[in-house]
Amino acid sequence: MTSDRELGVGVIGCGGIANFAHIPSYLRHARSRVVAVADIDPAKARDTAERWGIGSWYQDYRELLARPDVEAVSVTTWPAAHASEVVAAARAGKHVLCEKPIATELEDADAMVEEADRAGVKLMIGYQHRFGSVWPRVERLLEEETIGRVMALSIVSCAPSSHSAPWFLQKRYSGGGVLMDWGIYTAYTINWLFGPVESVCAESATFRPNVRVRDTLLEGLDVEDTVAAVLRFRSGAMGTWYSCWAGRASHGYTSVDGLDGSMVVSQGDRRGISLYSTRLGDPEHLGGWRVLPVVEPPLSEVHYRKIAHFVDCVLDDAPLAVTGADGRDALELVLAIYRSAESGAPVRLPLARIPAAARQPEGKG
Repeated sequence: MTSDRELGVGVIGCGGIANFAHIPSYLRHARSRVVAVADIDPAKARDTAERWGIGSWYQDYRELLARPDVEAVSVTTWPAAHASEVVAAARAGKHVLCEKPIATELEDADAMVEEADRAGVKLMIGYQHRFGSVWPRVERLLEEETIGRVMALSIVSCAPSSHSAPWFLQKRYSGGGVLMDWGIYTAYTINWLFGPVESVCAESATFRPNVRVRDTLLEGLDVEDTVAAVLRFRSGAMGTWYSCWAGRASHGYTSVDGLDGSMVVSQGDRRGISLYSTRLGDPEHLGGWRVLPVVEPPLSEVHYRKIAHFVDCVLDDAPLAVTGADGRDALELVLAIYRSAESGAPVRLPLARIPAAARQPEGKG
């Protein structure tokens, strides 16, 4: 049954993604209203509330969670802060939309998923490309076996880093570099479309250790800007994955080869899908490669679709397209690649747990 009431929402974290995507999307949706916002910087919380005409703001997000009219929250803080905020929200009985990555430690991600399940609330992770046009079309093509059984894939994603906040490039806040920030989308897509990864073998590097972010020069970065990995899937398929922030030019693609054809998903301004299939039964003069007419909406629209899906699923008690468990599994794949790059050896999934006492303190705080 569809509910016609409004969902009361709070937003924890008043940075760029909250102001660009979450708050305007909730305000646009006819079934939601933003009740309050919170940020550790009180000026930022106040300015955000005033900008959008939101009635209340807080420096302590726990005060926001204490409000009975807040039924759901968006968590849009830096990744290392997600776990405590999501767990607190779940314990307060709030549904949660958490920006990616779900967390920076697998133990934290597990705790977040378990707490949401225990509390009976929904936990969604913010992979907005799931609500675009290109990747759902790829999913349909694979489900229809247009290229047959998948044998291999190759992923290239390269662009200069363009972050507007220094924390993106500091491991204690972000959990990692290009792989944790951009690559977490790829990790989710790999699991979603091609099934579980069985093993990884990887290398990583930091080619640009000194980076200027607005007026701040960050020196001696402790996060990677380049990663290359070889993947083996449980299905038997194999793949390669290269992500880079250090390059000067933006370019990228995902190619997928099957027993009956291939497809190439292009990135950037020429985003689209090229398809070659021997299964379509076309006349010979129509055979070969074809470009499929797929128009990707603006990023703001894709974010809105993500928010609308979350609101509707909460109000209608419907299943989420992207769950906390999906976010947890994407994080596990990224962490496996980090572990392989650090050890110089292949790493199998699922990951074996490393006792807390044996873990490096780096990244905490």
